[in-house]
Amino acid sequence: MVNKKNYVMELKARDIPLEKIGGKALNLSKMSKAGFNIPPAFVVGVDAYDFFIKQKLEAEISKILASIDFNNDKSLSEGCASIRNLIKTERVPDAILVEINNKIESLPPGYYAVRSSATSEDLDDASFAGQLDTFLNIRKEDILESISDCWASYWNNRAVKYRHDSSIEHLDTAQSSAGIAVLVQKMVNATVSGVTFTANPVNGSNEIVIESTWGLGEAIASGLVTPDTFVLSRNGEVLERKIKSKNKGYFLKNGENTLVKLKKEDQEKPSLDGEVLKKLLKRALELESFFGAPQDIEWALEDGKKDIYILQSRPVTTLSRDKDDILWTRAYGDEYWADATTPLFFDVMGKMLTDYVNHEGARIMGYTEITDSKLLKLHKSRVYFNSWVLEKAFSYYPKFARSKELLNYFPRDDQERISKYPSILHKTLLSQILVAIRDPDGMMHRTDKAYRKWAHGFLKKCEDFDEIDLGVLSKTQLMELYNDIENAGIKHYQLIRYGMVSHSIATNLMIKNWLVDWLEDKDGSLYAGLISGLEDNKTIEMNIRFSDMAKILREDSNLQGMINSISDLSYLTQTQLIELISSNSDFEESFNQFIKDYGHRSNTREILYPRWREDKAYILEVIKLLSSSDLDLRKKEVESKKNRFETEKEVLKRIKKQNFGFFKARIFKIVLNLAQTYLTFRENQRFYLDHLLFRQRLMLQEMGRRLIQKGVISEGDDVFFFYEKELFSFFNKSSPDKMIISSLKEKILKRKKEFFRYKSSLPPKFLKNGIEFDDTVMEYKPSAIYGAAASPGIFQGVARVVESIGELSQLEENEILITSNTDPAWTAIFSKLGGLITETGGILSHGAVISREYRIPAVTAVKGATKIFKTGDELVVDGNGGVVYINETNSLKKK
Repeated sequence: MVNKKNYVMELKARDIPLEKIGGKALNLSKMSKAGFNIPPAFVVGVDAYDFFIKQKLEAEISKILASIDFNNDKSLSEGCASIRNLIKTERVPDAILVEINNKIESLPPGYYAVRSSATSEDLDDASFAGQLDTFLNIRKEDILESISDCWASYWNNRAVKYRHDSSIEHLDTAQSSAGIAVLVQKMVNATVSGVTFTANPVNGSNEIVIESTWGLGEAIASGLVTPDTFVLSRNGEVLERKIKSKNKGYFLKNGENTLVKLKKEDQEKPSLDGEVLKKLLKRALELESFFGAPQDIEWALEDGKKDIYILQSRPVTTLSRDKDDILWTRAYGDEYWADATTPLFFDVMGKMLTDYVNHEGARIMGYTEITDSKLLKLHKSRVYFNSWVLEKAFSYYPKFARSKELLNYFPRDDQERISKYPSILHKTLLSQILVAIRDPDGMMHRTDKAYRKWAHGFLKKCEDFDEIDLGVLSKTQLMELYNDIENAGIKHYQLIRYGMVSHSIATNLMIKNWLVDWLEDKDGSLYAGLISGLEDNKTIEMNIRFSDMAKILREDSNLQGMINSISDLSYLTQTQLIELISSNSDFEESFNQFIKDYGHRSNTREILYPRWREDKAYILEVIKLLSSSDLDLRKKEVESKKNRFETEKEVLKRIKKQNFGFFKARIFKIVLNLAQTYLTFRENQRFYLDHLLFRQRLMLQEMGRRLIQKGVISEGDDVFFFYEKELFSFFNKSSPDKMIISSLKEKILKRKKEFFRYKSSLPPKFLKNGIEFDDTVMEYKPSAIYGAAASPGIFQGVARVVESIGELSQLEENEILITSNTDPAWTAIFSKLGGLITETGGILSHGAVISREYRIPAVTAVKGATKIFKTGDELVVDGNGGVVYINETNSLKKK
């Protein structure tokens, strides 16, 4: 057994429990004891960290934790920084110091990796691991300092917020999911490295997939090279062999990962020979047998030796028991439902999309194949759409409308097949006849008018709703009101099934394709001009109102000085906020009218989060941010409208000069008017949906308040982690059984952990039979990252990576905003941007539409953008070609 007083442990020590060394180190320990070739290493256990904290720092850390407002980014950041500073400046106790120094002195020469190994890494998945720090290429004399830095990283903002949201105690290391160990391991000076999967991560078969390249594995991880790929059967037969051009590689030189240009003869040469492939296959099967599950194995060969170092082996995380033989795509959700999603919101909106957008719509149009298909899936807090349903629906589109943007919803292997899928023209025509008979409001010339009529009536219902005191309603009355508002919102979904799903996509893609084919608008500048400056765009109108308030603020130096002197406005009480706003009557009037008109909106569609009427400080923060610039969005919109008229004139003039030009121009003008109408429809439907969701949120919060009184849940926001049937069942019971309540609370805790674990990260784009996968990796220049061209233009500038809207206050003028996805609420600050890069979205996403409006170069669908780029990177955003170029010298310096 391990002696608790032995703070430093060998990997081969017997019976080391997870709670002593963390998941990463335990995994290596198991392999080392089983005889696998692991680089030399030792572990500074959780007991060492625990002793260090409890000897002097526990009381101070507890005090800081108690002062943190976990819903306030600044409060969280300042508190965590204080704790990290305490840890880094406190001397390591002698009892620990002696053991660590003795172990360091016994290490062989070379450079070392010092890695955090948190016990939380061994929860349902390894998502927690990436929140803590790893230090590479550390000299022996610097190992001790790096161990302290690892301990400090346990208190990074994301890690602390994750533990808080997941109900993991920060200081109670008696919990199996709390505490941190540190793994110190010799770095392998790899000449060849790679990864082996003992189950094909794309199709789930039991084939062995091996990827390899020259040098360190960082070349693969960073996307610098596309690795060689070998697919083997389990008896060693090479089923597939793809040798790629590998121009560069990372090698360990003088303690640094150095990018080296490879010799010409090595660039096209296979990085593995038959002998090494056999050894890798043998080790892979041994590891799979040892762990009893398919493995994802990182390995390396050093200095031409044939001995294989195993760097890491973990279960293939893309495999699960969730098998339904449906190909699910996140790509369509990226256009419409890109936020992390709670279970309750998945039901609230998901049932409407399924019942009215999909099933009822399909029955009306005669799409008999998809009238009963499952449309949505909630996976790792993200909404996935059934790609088969999308494919069948798109098969009714004519071939010329199946653009690359539409095909991007599907895996690349399927795109060519879908693009050539025969047009079912007779069924397309029949579907339009059926719509005209069964649901006339779905006809293209009527949908927008019908939606405006519904919206006008619904806003009146909302006014009546706002007069009701929800707290005095009986249980029955509250449920009746909820059903009444929900039923009133059905028409919204019945109309967006046409306006968004067919009218908007079809007409805009037709216009975009015609511009390319007829006028060679390859950079999209003509398309951008034609769909900018449109009338009655609620998002643009909202942004203009923000700009108007910023102008009032700029002109009142006294008020601007007071607001600028407050670093974080969210700290203000409601009384202080009202006093500040009311110090200028014009500003107060404009602000209050804004709340009345837009207070139902939020930074995200997800109903877990407060609306602006509940979070007025956020509005003031945006105004403060915009007031630093003298840009007048009202004036800019006038310019956009003028540019649209001029672009339209030029386009029609050029089309008329072509063969059959008069006919082409006539058709183009008709479709353009529809494209513009339904692009505005697409933006405005969100404005009215937000009205519906805000009222539903208020009623669900009231239900949550009453469930707290019954002892069913502990916190008000727990209500959003019910599924709808569960919620209504518990809400309608007078006294739920205590055992059932206990079980429910466990479910809610698990769901909360999953939501907060994935809310800032995107899972893979596709899912089938429980197997996650992304598109096939494309080869490209090391200094260029490819995405989708969303808004034309080229801009060179400095990157600002923003993971949440709370970080927007850090944005400087003319920076390049890099984020996962944007929401209409974000677009108020677009006027400050030099460029935009997002991980999700296409040409009709909110970020793309507003970027074109403000003529900001934008590239969307850049996989891993928030991880590839760092704040301060010098980049060139090419919105014409959908490429981001990296200042390579600057990037290498950072490496």
